[in-house]
Amino acid sequence: MIVAIAASPLVDRAAHAKKCAGAKGTIVADPSRELVRAAGFQTLYEVPRDLQTELRLKLLDLHGKALAKGGDLVFDHCAVEWMADWMRWHWAAVSTRAWDAALAKAARLVAKYDVVAHLTSGPARGYDGYAWLDRPNAAQVEELMFGLYARFGLKVEKVRG
Repeated sequence: MIVAIAASPLVDRAAHAKKCAGAKGTIVADPSRELVRAAGFQTLYEVPRDLQTELRLKLLDLHGKALAKGGDLVFDHCAVEWMADWMRWHWAAVSTRAWDAALAKAARLVAKYDVVAHLTSGPARGYDGYAWLDRPNAAQVEELMFGLYARFGLKVEKVRG
């Protein structure tokens, strides 16, 4: 079974990921922070525009490779979140055709999820030098996520974390 955990950027998902994985599942950590740091930046938002597009596409590729491993996987992240963040912050930086291609790639990936567990609440995410913990931004990203769930035809379980 493949479970993707999604939530507002303000919610820590670690405990829910452990609960979902149980004794048999493997937790797959969000590679965003490491990818951005490897490029020499602290956060995705300070990366120059063209490189940011490249990194966002690479995240989708990395996600595809992780999904291909199969088995009981619990992702402490969800590609829908990445796309919602892209829409919130970087959408205008790509052409219509490039966006359509990225959205199509994301759709193929999220179709492999058995379930998306969207945490409606949970422990607060602590500042880690990467995540932006601004409440209005988090609300906007989460709103975009629900629009993308519908667009992708995903079965979403709302869960209190």
